[in-house]
Amino acid sequence: MTKWLIIAEVMVATEGEAPYQQIEVLRSVGGNRTREQALVELRKEAKKYRPAALKGTACVVGQESDGSFLVLPKKSGKAHVRCTVRLIEEV
Repeated sequence: MTKWLIIAEVMVATEGEAPYQQIEVLRSVGGNRTREQALVELRKEAKKYRPAALKGTACVVGQESDGSFLVLPKKSGKAHVRCTVRLIEEV
């Protein structure tokens, strides 16, 4: 039985500080679901997810050619934040 993980990779670069990356498991998708079914769940999760660095910020979500999603702020702020929400297979 295949189990999928939906993860968020957040890269934050603040002026004058070293950039850092955080990786967080948002949820698992199991129950014998196919990759296509898990991708539907990924889309739902990406639309509602906001990393702590973007809380209270208007964001836009876009899909990459590999099926992952980018969550980006609509306007630039003091920090540059890049968030990728993606699906991986748990082994």
